[in-house]
Amino acid sequence: MKYFSSYLCLIILSITMASCDKFFGEELTDLIFDHGKFEMPDKALFIGNSLLLGNGAFGMNATDSESDYHAIIQRKFLKANPAYTDTKLSGVDFEACENRAQQMNWLDNRLYPVLSDDLDLVVIQIGDNVNTSRKREAFEQGAKELIATIKAYAPRARIVWIYGWYVSNSVIKSVKNACKQYAVTLVAIDGINKAGNRSSIGTVVTRVEPTSQSLNYTHYTVLSDNRLQIDFNVGGKRYKAIVQAESYSDNTEAKTLTWQGYETITTDKEIASHPGNNGFEQIAQRFFEVLNID
Repeated sequence: MKYFSSYLCLIILSITMASCDKFFGEELTDLIFDHGKFEMPDKALFIGNSLLLGNGAFGMNATDSESDYHAIIQRKFLKANPAYTDTKLSGVDFEACENRAQQMNWLDNRLYPVLSDDLDLVVIQIGDNVNTSRKREAFEQGAKELIATIKAYAPRARIVWIYGWYVSNSVIKSVKNACKQYAVTLVAIDGINKAGNRSSIGTVVTRVEPTSQSLNYTHYTVLSDNRLQIDFNVGGKRYKAIVQAESYSDNTEAKTLTWQGYETITTDKEIASHPGNNGFEQIAQRFFEVLNID
C-alpha cells in the first residue's frame, strides 16, 4: 500500500509540474524556488551520508559532535526556536541501491517510519556515494522517488537538498532533475571542497562513545593527565598527534600502540578528504545563504 501511494504521488506530481528530463549540463549550481520566507521549523529530518553520520553520531571528519554542519544548523534553529527537534537518518544504503526494488525497500522500511505530517523541514544530503554505473542508473529515478515519498508522507515539510562534497556529472543531472521537477531547493557545496576546508591526516577526533585505536608508531611519549604524544608515518610522511587515553598498551616488537578512550587520530587519506571543521562551517553557511536565513 505504501508503495502504491508513493508511486501515485510520483505520477501526480509529474503531471502537475514541468518535467526536467532535459540535459542540464555538468555544472553544479544552486536551484532556488520561491516558497516564501523561511520559517524556523519545529521538527526536522536530516537524511545524509558520511558528512552526517560518518564519525558514528556525527559527520566525518569533524573534530567533535558540535562541529559538523548539522550541529551548526541545529544551534541556529534552537536559538530561534527552543522547542525545535530533529532526527538524523543514514541514507548510505539508499545511495548503494542498484535497482528500483532495493530503493522501494529502503523507502518503505527505513524512510517511511520517520516521516510524519508534523515535519516542517527535510534536508537531504546524499548522492556522493552513487559511484558506479548501476548505482547511477538507478539513482536517476530514485532521486525522484525519494522526494515523492517525502511529499506523500510529510506533506507540510519544506525539502532542501545539499550536494555534493564529492560529485559526478551523472549524479549532478539526477539531483538537478529531481529538484527541478518537484521545486526542491538545491544547495550546491562542491566549491567548498578545497584545501583548507578538508580534514587532514593527524586530526584528532573526539568520539561520543568510548572506543579504541591501534597505530604503528615511530616514537611516543607519555605526557601528563594520561595523554599520549605519538609520532607516526603515513605514505612516507611524518605526523605527530596528542590524544587523551584512559588506558593503553604497547606491542614493542611490532611498534604498535593501542589505546582506549574517546579520542582517535585520523590516519586514512580517504577519511581525511572529508570536510574539516572549517569545511562544515562553510557548508552550514551556504545552507543559510541559499535559504536566506539570518
